[in-house]
Amino acid sequence: MFLGLDLGTTNVKAVLADADGRAVGRGSAQVRLLHGEGGVVEQDIEEIFTATLSAIMAAGAGAELSRVRAIGVSSQGGSLQMLDGRGRPVGRTISWLDRRGGPYDDAVTREITPQELARRTGHPRACMAMGQLLRLRAEHPELLAPPNRVGFVGDVIVERLCGRRAHDGTSLSCAVLFDPSGRMVDKGLLERVGIDEEQLPVLISPRAPAGLLREDVAKRTGLPAAIPVTPAVHDQYASALGAGAVAAGDVMFGAGTAWVLLAVSDHLTAPIAGVGFSCTHLVEGLYGQIISMTNGGSAVAWVLKALRLDGRTAGEIDTLLASAGAGSDGLRCLPFLAGGGAGLATEAAGRLVGLRLSHTPAHLLRAVVEGLVMELRRYLRMCVDAGVSVDRLAMCGGAAAGSVTPQIVADATGLPVACAAETDTAALGAAMLARGLLEPTASPADIVEEMSPAARSFEPGPYGPLYERMFLEYVASLPVERKPS
Repeated sequence: MFLGLDLGTTNVKAVLADADGRAVGRGSAQVRLLHGEGGVVEQDIEEIFTATLSAIMAAGAGAELSRVRAIGVSSQGGSLQMLDGRGRPVGRTISWLDRRGGPYDDAVTREITPQELARRTGHPRACMAMGQLLRLRAEHPELLAPPNRVGFVGDVIVERLCGRRAHDGTSLSCAVLFDPSGRMVDKGLLERVGIDEEQLPVLISPRAPAGLLREDVAKRTGLPAAIPVTPAVHDQYASALGAGAVAAGDVMFGAGTAWVLLAVSDHLTAPIAGVGFSCTHLVEGLYGQIISMTNGGSAVAWVLKALRLDGRTAGEIDTLLASAGAGSDGLRCLPFLAGGGAGLATEAAGRLVGLRLSHTPAHLLRAVVEGLVMELRRYLRMCVDAGVSVDRLAMCGGAAAGSVTPQIVADATGLPVACAAETDTAALGAAMLARGLLEPTASPADIVEEMSPAARSFEPGPYGPLYERMFLEYVASLPVERKPS
């Protein structure tokens, strides 16, 4: 068996998978976000490690942890943890959600320019850990001075597991310090934030072990000692493995609170629409570009709550969506409840158009879903316009549990949709990486294929022409961003 860990922002998840990818045990444990004034969002690394051990032991409640042969680690990206010279935490973890680094990100983006940042790092702007490092340099320069070290959640937990702080390029990319074309640290940017490369975690391939499981962790959890542990990888890229997006033209579509795309290509591409960011894929020779759509499942949660339909099962939501019919009887929705999307005016807001007395709660729900899918198609068109092939959608997240939303996606985009059978795709992807440590000559894509539970497939149906007309109307109605004169 193989153990996959997903160190998420609010939950740590563990999945025990066999060689066929079947989950034989799973566990999770919550971690807190600690909010403060001025945009402070922090976490406690000790709590995250305790949650990691708890999730592992919960996963082992129905399976034998003594049979685990390797461990894979997927992690939230960009959350910063300073360490002293002995590797002990200095202060709390600064979450990637923390806003205090924003002004520093804006300043360095203006100085370097989005074009140069994109060329060097795959990011069109500084964000997350970079701004925080610049802030610490200005406010607490002693924190960045050697022998102190710069850590991130994933590599700190990896060190707790195997004694060596290690991560890969997908993790370092979240600090906007990784050069994906050279697959190395950007030393010029490292100098700008005021740290040495030796202060960072070791940067290694996800196919190489970070180390072997420590004896004390083995005793606490029931895992075998000295089994290999992977370096920490970015959770979205681990999800791409778990969802089966491992070929050029695949697009992982994470249909969660915020809908997220990870477009897979055989070449490094510039950031799409000024919002995506590019990096190496976990499969050698491939690259991925992550694009957050801003809006997504949060809009569906809003309409369900407003209609007092929250708490419904995926089957009940399917029944409601199906009863409304394609096109929602003329009701249309601009789904910008969390803000506008790429290329749209910053003041873009949600809107319902064509509302009539004959419309039911089911029509309202379906109109929101169809509006989101129109926005999804707009983002996919941006990918194609940027030279990124889009051949298939590998769908995961909450909306992938149903049948009607995936069919709407297939109909409206004209693309086949494969819904991942495993809900914890990042943890499954980490388990796939764990297996790769024991089979170094095996193709990662072959391991993914062997460990992917059978996905539910949806092909485009007869409503394509209707959705084509709706998409053209949708695009024509959008509040386009005004260019400065």
